[in-house]
Amino acid sequence: MKSKSRWSVRLGSPEWAKHTYERSADDPLRLLGSARRGLQSGALAKLEDEFVLVVGDHVSTLSHADNKELAAATARTEPDDRPYVFQPAPVRAAPPVIVVIKRRRVAAPH
Repeated sequence: MKSKSRWSVRLGSPEWAKHTYERSADDPLRLLGSARRGLQSGALAKLEDEFVLVVGDHVSTLSHADNKELAAATARTEPDDRPYVFQPAPVRAAPPVIVVIKRRRVAAPH
C-alpha cells in the first residue's frame, strides 16, 4: 500500500513569485511561500485563518486535514528572504545543420 504523500513547503518571496504576483496591502491574501504535494502545487498563502494555494489569480481552498499538515510544516520551515533576481540562461548557438545528399548513379543505355 502506498504511503500518504506529504506537503513540501518552502517559505519566502522567491518561492511564491514563481506562481503568482505581489498583492496590494489591503488584499486579505497573505503570501507565504510555495507548497507542493504530488501534482498539486502553487503559492502558499493565508486567507483569514486558512491556508490556500494560489496560481496566478486562481485561489484553491484546501481541506481541514491539509490545513493542519501545512500549519505543522510552516512551523518547522525557515523563510528564505534572499532577494529574488531573475537571471536568464545563457544562449548558446546550435551547431550548423549539415545535410549530405548522395548522388544517384544512372546506368547509361548501350
